[in-house]
Amino acid sequence: MFFVGRSWAADEEVVALLARMAENVSFALDNFDRAEEKARTEQQRERLARMFAALSATNEAIMRAKSRTELFELVCIAAASGGKFTSTSIGLANPDSDFLDVVAAAGPTAETTRNVRLSINEAHPEGQGVSGTAFRSRQACISNDYLADQQRSAFHSVVRSDGAKSGAAFPLLVQGRAVGVMIFLSAEAGTFTLEFVELLQRLADNVSYALENFDRADAKNKADERIEYLASHDSLTDLPNRELFNSLLRRAIETARRHQRRLAVLFIDLDRFKVINDSLGHDAGDMLLVQVARRLRGVLRSSDVVARLGGDEFVVILEECAETDDVENIAANLLSVLSQPMELGGHECHTTASIGIAMYPQNGGDALSLTKNADMAMYLAKEDGKNGFRFFSKEARAQSIEHLELETALRRALERDQLSLHYQPKVDVASGQITGVEALLRWAHPEFGMVPPLQFIPLAEETGLIVPVGRWVLKEACAQNMAWQRRGLRPVSVAVNLSPRQFIDEQLLQDIDEALAGSGMSPVLLQLEVTESMVMRNVSRAVRVLDAIRSRGIRLAIDDFGTGYSSMSLMKQFPIDTIKIDRSFVRDLPEDTEDRAITQAIIGMGKALGMTVIAEGVETAEQQAFLRSHGCDEMQGFLFSKPLPSRHMAELLRAAPLVVSPPLQGGEEDAPAESHLPSRLRSAAV
Repeated sequence: MFFVGRSWAADEEVVALLARMAENVSFALDNFDRAEEKARTEQQRERLARMFAALSATNEAIMRAKSRTELFELVCIAAASGGKFTSTSIGLANPDSDFLDVVAAAGPTAETTRNVRLSINEAHPEGQGVSGTAFRSRQACISNDYLADQQRSAFHSVVRSDGAKSGAAFPLLVQGRAVGVMIFLSAEAGTFTLEFVELLQRLADNVSYALENFDRADAKNKADERIEYLASHDSLTDLPNRELFNSLLRRAIETARRHQRRLAVLFIDLDRFKVINDSLGHDAGDMLLVQVARRLRGVLRSSDVVARLGGDEFVVILEECAETDDVENIAANLLSVLSQPMELGGHECHTTASIGIAMYPQNGGDALSLTKNADMAMYLAKEDGKNGFRFFSKEARAQSIEHLELETALRRALERDQLSLHYQPKVDVASGQITGVEALLRWAHPEFGMVPPLQFIPLAEETGLIVPVGRWVLKEACAQNMAWQRRGLRPVSVAVNLSPRQFIDEQLLQDIDEALAGSGMSPVLLQLEVTESMVMRNVSRAVRVLDAIRSRGIRLAIDDFGTGYSSMSLMKQFPIDTIKIDRSFVRDLPEDTEDRAITQAIIGMGKALGMTVIAEGVETAEQQAFLRSHGCDEMQGFLFSKPLPSRHMAELLRAAPLVVSPPLQGGEEDAPAESHLPSRLRSAAV
């Protein structure tokens, strides 16, 4: 403190006065400083108090929020209000971008903040602010003098325009991973003191905890939804399962009843799924089912329901189908689409389907009746030759009941000794000598009479009964051949047909070994007949099985040759001894030019490969003469003998070489007793 004036005498009173004046000024200045410090302290206390209240409000928001969006909005509002920030905002990481998505903002300059580009990439200028730094470091980033902080220069124009002088960003962490940031901007420099930062960190931690809770809730909801979905949908095809289908069908019936409309239920069953599944494996079978489901969905209307009941069974609900013609067109379209070839694990496969149709209300007024009746009609479509559709009717019900009765009777036929074998001789073309016999299965039912093989063998194949029945045939044929030998008859080979289901059965080789061991018959006297289509389904597996059979000394024959897909190059892979020319090529010999050409080609191919060639279904002397003149080795057919019971076959084996005999006439022993068969079986009797 300086005084300027006239020179005074230095006396003690003046000096004392001046000293007192200086002391008063200093005291006043101290008071001003204390007042300012007190004001700042009060302001900090007030801000802290408001932030404590904001923290409490934030916790309440976390408890109340039903969604992340609501949480973010409530938290930003509470924090901006409590801390009197120019803006409080939350930015979340975007997996498809380096920039944060500002999902919530509050405060006087919230709109400006919403439009600011914030990046998590340090290479971007927008990534050098407090938010990008906090996100990358996963720690709070503070700038108490934003305009003097050159590291944040990319944001100086923004904070200058909205009046912000300090800022802070806190990472939002979920399981230790940064998912976003919470940003606070203040109009005062030095706002973010240590105590203030601690409170804001607690607030950010609470938001992070709330996000983790939402994630856990989302995961639980997804798990619950997945469980609910799996409970109502097929896990392989994603189609509705049986339970959901029944629910949808009941709902569709209620709607149809209320509006007096009609609807149709289509029961779809694949015709060759079992063969493909067993031949190519379950993975290929699953691929087939997935493709079938995709094709069904692709061809039907969006309003139609497609479901999988299990296995290879699918069902369709067609609502608002007024005319049966419409249903027929849809069914025909489905059959066409499903019959197209499919690529399954490197194999081109062909499959077809059989469809049964039941209409509401004429074929049933409830879900159970409609589904059951459509199922009945489907089985009749299979009996009609497969790859077709059939509507349910009263006649269909009667046929279905007969089908069920026949299946039940077949299951008991083996244990009740109703099955037997007849034997048809194979004759040497040159000498007329019997070279072997073919064992043919017969079923004599006490009520139905002689059930035609064409009727019960496909049924046995369909139900799987063919495996135990085929096992019995093997044992019975071998045992009978040895019984003939024990009676002094010369040894002949006995041929047994293998069904497709038997051929893929894992116990086939064991069954063969047990039949030979149990009878004591030499393996060279056993011949097993397989069809072209059986071995062509899975060539590599067929070669392994046939090689295993051939290694035992058993002979192998291709039955019905010419009706499958084989070629000479493929035939060379199989250890085949004999080719049997299918009867369809023999029937019109020698008149039909195509049959002549095919028969000659088969004989020539067989000779070239060193095989025995047998012609099936020889019934006339003209057929016999043609086959003899072209080098066929053996013949089999009614010209020589019909299939005979074992005792009659024994008499034939004792006799001299066979001469031409008349064709089988009606009423002979092997003809079916049609009068005892149900109407369905009488029409199919052969």
